[in-house]
Amino acid sequence: MTKLDIIRKTKSLFMKWNLHRIAEPFSDAVLNAVHLSKLSKWRKQHPVMGYNDWYQSSWDYTRRFKLYEEISKAEHLNTVAVDYFEFGVCGGFSFKWWLEQNRNDASRFYGFDTFEGLPESFGSFEKGSMAVPLESLHIDDTRASFYKGLFQDSLIPFLNYYKSDRKKLVHLDADLFSSTLFSLSQLYRFLKDGDILLFDEFAVPKHEFMAFKIFTESFYVNYEVIGAANNYLFLAVKIKK
Repeated sequence: MTKLDIIRKTKSLFMKWNLHRIAEPFSDAVLNAVHLSKLSKWRKQHPVMGYNDWYQSSWDYTRRFKLYEEISKAEHLNTVAVDYFEFGVCGGFSFKWWLEQNRNDASRFYGFDTFEGLPESFGSFEKGSMAVPLESLHIDDTRASFYKGLFQDSLIPFLNYYKSDRKKLVHLDADLFSSTLFSLSQLYRFLKDGDILLFDEFAVPKHEFMAFKIFTESFYVNYEVIGAANNYLFLAVKIKK
């Protein structure tokens, strides 16, 4: 019996014995540890070419705005015409920040969200958490448009008609692995050299980090890290082509 035969037989036996009954209770912790290790290795392999507040002993939500300021200054994002995409608008705090900072009349801002909360659980947040009605955002800037629903239902129809040569600024704040990976995979063909990706929960190993890692490795995406804050929870990446 060859080594390959032994491996195949062992896998078959594990399935026959319903290994999931033993392993499943521990799978979440094991996967988290594995991807946390990969995140640690990734950080060492990808130095930040710009603003980085590493290391912080506490978490602070407002540090994202310091990162935005530094990225905007370095990339001249306050004046250049951009297409701003945000996946996971929620209360609209980041969306409004970029609307106020970029006053170029040619810029366009696109917000995607269910506006009915998370479509699945995320850590301690249950399905339906973080629901914010679209009308409560009170955003009347004519450059802004919103698309309600699951990304699978809203993003694909949008991209079927999307054409633009403007610089893209993509804010990924949907939290979930599934939502992040889907958004990145659909946007891939539109990404150009110099476009920027912003992550809001990058340091959550099984979600945004894992989605980004799978995306960049599967699509052979070259990039550089241009900013990080809150111990890599908030991250900025520039596409290199």
